[in-house]
Amino acid sequence: MAVMAVAVVVAAFASACGQGDDPASGKDGVLTYAIGDEPETFNPGLQDEHTDPVTELVFRGLTRHDKDNRVVPGLARSWQVAPDGKSYTFALRPGVKWQDGRPFTADDVKFTIETIKNAGADSPLSRNFAMVRSVTTPDPATVRLELDRPFAPMLDALSMGMLPKHLLQGRKLTDPVFGRQPVGTGPFTLTTYKPGQYAELTAFDGYYEGRPGLKKIVIKYVPDDSARLIQLRNGEVDAANLAPQQAGKTTGHRVEVYPTADYRALMFNMTNPVFADRRVRQAMNHAVDRDAITKSVVLGYGSPAKGPLDTSPYAAAPGFAHDPAKVGELMRSAGYAKNAQGLWAKDGKTVRFELSTFAEDSLRVAILNVAATQLKQQGFDVVPNPRPRDWVRKHWGDLQMFVVGWGTPYDPDSSVYGPFASSQALSKGGSNYGSYANPAADKSLEEGRSTLDPSKRKAAYTAFQQALQDDPPFVWIAYLKTINAVPKNLTGPAQRTLGHHGYGFFWNAETWRYN
Repeated sequence: MAVMAVAVVVAAFASACGQGDDPASGKDGVLTYAIGDEPETFNPGLQDEHTDPVTELVFRGLTRHDKDNRVVPGLARSWQVAPDGKSYTFALRPGVKWQDGRPFTADDVKFTIETIKNAGADSPLSRNFAMVRSVTTPDPATVRLELDRPFAPMLDALSMGMLPKHLLQGRKLTDPVFGRQPVGTGPFTLTTYKPGQYAELTAFDGYYEGRPGLKKIVIKYVPDDSARLIQLRNGEVDAANLAPQQAGKTTGHRVEVYPTADYRALMFNMTNPVFADRRVRQAMNHAVDRDAITKSVVLGYGSPAKGPLDTSPYAAAPGFAHDPAKVGELMRSAGYAKNAQGLWAKDGKTVRFELSTFAEDSLRVAILNVAATQLKQQGFDVVPNPRPRDWVRKHWGDLQMFVVGWGTPYDPDSSVYGPFASSQALSKGGSNYGSYANPAADKSLEEGRSTLDPSKRKAAYTAFQQALQDDPPFVWIAYLKTINAVPKNLTGPAQRTLGHHGYGFFWNAETWRYN
């Protein structure tokens, strides 16, 4: 075997916050952070690569990612991988405890992997363990995985938080109680959760790397961007995730701007007949001026998008230029002509569709409005209609076109398999919300995840990006930078490329402290 790597509630707000625009006191070692997005569950087995701050702080996986997003040891101190990539042996870190005091053992790892694999459509991450033939535990500190076929992202996939067998055995993975009262092996314990309001986490004294520097972290859910800024400025919160237009509107804080793999795009619902012809979707990609949107909406805190892997070493998407002449050429070749209203029409029907997004997300709404205007100018019959987040989460299949966000900074499989593989279609319980199906893309995705040869993986993901160029599932818009305002005397936050929603900001929060 080849050694791959070796490791060496409301009252709380008062104590957590500073005064006005000077939150630098860090009273009692508490940090209160406002964010817009609230997950539906804190169970890492039910989250699709986008690990929210609470889940990130409560749980640990066998592996982790360092500041360069490389896989490093987590609960596993070392591992060995067979040359054929079909056998993994993990040596667990000694002395690790669950936050309820029970010891973490190999049985927990076996339970986690088998539970996720067997969950099928209940867990979007089951796709990462479908090739696992067996999980054995030679002793409490050793885990061995045998695979039917190589799976290149396996070490990356095992950064998912491990689950406690003693709490979940005999219960469904989707158990709502555990989803709201999680127990992990991470540096912070969830002590209070008020849905729609906040989650309070307390430092875990038994954390295997030592007690964290902060006493508490409070994650406050404030969907409205303006409200987050107001609460930051008046001292209700110490730190906040900000929209681009707010970056220069706070004083007394340090503004941290990090790159992300998080993109925004317009997702086609491929079950809508109006999008059946790929030439229409290509034309819409040429109709949008990404540079203008990046300047006017993203305000420079981002860059125009070409495809789903722009920030990855595997980036190879050609991208679409803003080209009105090309729009006309493609639409005419598809049998459309401009009607009296200047709209593309065929057989009396225009290219009419509703463009929606989360109404609470001001940046997405701004992207929606500008993109809709640009598409209308190029002859597409767009109906802009932002909708409440709760409605969207219940009606993904009813959306005609949507300002979607996605992207992880890790293995490319984690960014592209879920949203684009036909096996992951919404009707099958997956994260392919647009029901995109492309045999060439599917073939490349399977090749990319099943070969260990770096050059073959590069070729597979290059072919995949070309398939999406030829048959686009999205109108690509922009990659975002994430903006966080924090107390000036908070030390520890370290820049790295973050994921969707800017998640990952707390990746090393156990080292944070006030000076």
